[in-house]
Amino acid sequence: MQRRSDSKLSSAATRDHRRNGNAVVVILAVLAILVVAGAYFFGPTLMSQINAGSETSDSKAMTHKVRRENLVVTVTDDGELQSASNVDVKCEISGGSTILWIIADGTVVEADQKIVELDSSGIEEQLAAQTGVYEKALAAQIKATEDAAAADIAVKEYVEGTYLKDLQEVESLITIAEENMRSAQNVLDHTQRMSRKGFATPLQVEADGFAVKRAKLDLDFAETSKKVLEKFTREKTTRGLEATRDAALALARSEVAAVELEKTKLDKLTKQLTKCVINAPKAGMVVYFAEQSRYGSSSSNIEEGSPVRERQTIIQLPDLTQMQAKVPVHESKVEQVHAGQRVYLKVLDREFQGSVTSIANQPASKSFFSAKVKEYPADVRIEGDCEGLRPGMTAEVEILIANLENVLTIPVSAVVVKGEQFFGFVKSPEGPQKRELLLGLSNDKYVEVKDGVSEGEEILMNPRAVMGDQLKDEESEETKDESAGVSSRFGESSATPEPAAGGDKPSGSQSGGGSDGASGSGSRPTQTFASMDKNGDKKLTSDELPWPGAIDRLDTDKDGSVSAAEWAKRPARPSSGGGDGGAGRGDGAGSGGRSESGAR
Repeated sequence: MQRRSDSKLSSAATRDHRRNGNAVVVILAVLAILVVAGAYFFGPTLMSQINAGSETSDSKAMTHKVRRENLVVTVTDDGELQSASNVDVKCEISGGSTILWIIADGTVVEADQKIVELDSSGIEEQLAAQTGVYEKALAAQIKATEDAAAADIAVKEYVEGTYLKDLQEVESLITIAEENMRSAQNVLDHTQRMSRKGFATPLQVEADGFAVKRAKLDLDFAETSKKVLEKFTREKTTRGLEATRDAALALARSEVAAVELEKTKLDKLTKQLTKCVINAPKAGMVVYFAEQSRYGSSSSNIEEGSPVRERQTIIQLPDLTQMQAKVPVHESKVEQVHAGQRVYLKVLDREFQGSVTSIANQPASKSFFSAKVKEYPADVRIEGDCEGLRPGMTAEVEILIANLENVLTIPVSAVVVKGEQFFGFVKSPEGPQKRELLLGLSNDKYVEVKDGVSEGEEILMNPRAVMGDQLKDEESEETKDESAGVSSRFGESSATPEPAAGGDKPSGSQSGGGSDGASGSGSRPTQTFASMDKNGDKKLTSDELPWPGAIDRLDTDKDGSVSAAEWAKRPARPSSGGGDGGAGRGDGAGSGGRSESGAR
């Protein structure tokens, strides 16, 4: 029974194996049929793609036919609206003040309407103190003026009164002395005659003679007094009185000036007290003044309780019927913008026309964190009805630079920039041809071509996508040529000059490996003493050495040249074990905005 069951199991397994084998054969047959059918239907297409492997770049190429057309060149940027005519309301309080009350921002006011009230307490205190100072100065002026008048009267009093009185007194004394002298002389003469007749004694003669002498002395005294009065006393007294008068007049003038000064201060304080209340000089809309901070942001600190400086603008009253846009012009385009150019503006959904009125000759201040890009503000006057426009609105501004007619144009994306040169790739039967281009003005899409291509030729619009490998090879060759140029200059394959150990290297050099003779991969032999000795005098001077400053390090005897012995004793170069190292130099630009900038 056991053998019978085993034989049944064996026969069942054999049947299953045969069934599975037949299924595999069927599947393989179906696959073979599919492969043959696919080869029949898709074989030619696959073979054409394999044979056209070199033409895959052409399948990616997008070309543009060079043609003549009109080219409109514009400068487009966003600007900020502002009034072309603003009236600034400023703080005119000396030393500044504090805002006690201010009208709400955006309020439409009438002329002479109160808009700001500043703190006047400090001015009122100064005004009270100044009033006292002024009154004291006025009193001093009055006294000095009266003293000067009295001094002037004193001069006249002496010249026209006192002096004449004194002169008359002296002259009267002279007259009396002369009369007394004559009388005494007559008495003496009579006594002398009587004495000769015996009627007078000698004592009487002597007494009468003494009386004559005394009369003579009185006369001399009176004459001398007159002489002193006329020659000295009059002049001395007059000068003294005039000096007193002049000093009094000077003091009076100084007091007058002091009063005027104190009066000016008093009037100024009185006027400033009136300026603590500011009225609108004209009708308009109130706009709080916003200052530009050092970080480039605009903020307004105008509010009740905030301090304001002297001459600080508090409020602006713009004329909304005369609006303009302030447009920042990039430094690369500023030479193309000038006054009088036509401008198209778009504010919200409204379109306007205008013209450039002015452009700044200095760049605008930038934010502390902004890039080092210079922008020059240009003012654009908006023409037509400005109703609904408000300061601070954003305007899309397009400045018309030029309208070129019938010029050759190509897309900006077709231009490849390499340093100071511009290139394009023109389609030809032999493949894309590289052409150097002479460009003119451009806009955001097209650039004027003055030379390099002809009308009707097709130029690649995506040269980097199509010619990517070739451009990379060219950039690599430029890098090698540049590295080789530096190497030949310094006599080193790695562009490393011949410094002392740890010495300075030229800027941009890279360390290479190797010793004299050969270095790493791609190295060149080092310059020898004989190859550098161009004049054959067995000495190397500074103009023969291939790197700057070498003469100072190698000229050990300081004779102005390097001998073969000094050259042999030069310090060994450090080895870094590398070969020609160098970073490749690309063109540093794409085919979009850089091309436009270059074209401009």
